[in-house]
Amino acid sequence: MGDESKGIEIVKQSGTKAVISGGVTIGNQAQHVDMHLKRELGHVYFLIDCSASMTGYKLEEAKEGILDFARDAIKKEYLLGLVEFSSSATILCKPGQDMTLLRECLKTIRAYGGTNMAAAIKLAAEALKDLKYEKVIVIATDGQPDKVSAALKEGQAAKDNGIDIITIGTDDANQDFLKKLASRADLGRKVSAEKFAQGIASASQLLPPPRTIIKP
Repeated sequence: MGDESKGIEIVKQSGTKAVISGGVTIGNQAQHVDMHLKRELGHVYFLIDCSASMTGYKLEEAKEGILDFARDAIKKEYLLGLVEFSSSATILCKPGQDMTLLRECLKTIRAYGGTNMAAAIKLAAEALKDLKYEKVIVIATDGQPDKVSAALKEGQAAKDNGIDIITIGTDDANQDFLKKLASRADLGRKVSAEKFAQGIASASQLLPPPRTIIKP
């Protein structure tokens, strides 16, 4: 028996007839065409509410949940960035897979001010809009934004640019708002404050798988 470990051999036809293994007739000047399956990395920005109402255990739960979320997202071949928002919004980490850097960024977060969610969505969407393949925004909050209409407007603009939105809120949040802001109603979830970390971590299961493409 011959070597069967090579699998199927793809060739480019050129010239007269010749027989290749398996009895397939192609060309005697055949050129190999290398075909590779490549999985493109997805991009996700995690938006963490650090308004004054998040003071204490809710913020600590959120930080713990984000670390667990990130570990699973990285396994699923995503690059993860982090945005904090209160009265304003700031990108703390650009998309990457460095858990040590993410942990250090989370340590800097303190709860204060209002809930300018619209600014956070706009900031993340601007960073994601020109990227290819899977683009996701995940929002963790304990309540409604300062301006509901502005947050919904920025959310819709992001979705119009091919960005998926996943929302996780504590029992203080408005579930109808979470569902409207999310790309689909089932991507808008509400959990008890005591299970905030668990709810955030499990949101990684909602990430769409990065696309597999064929490259010559």
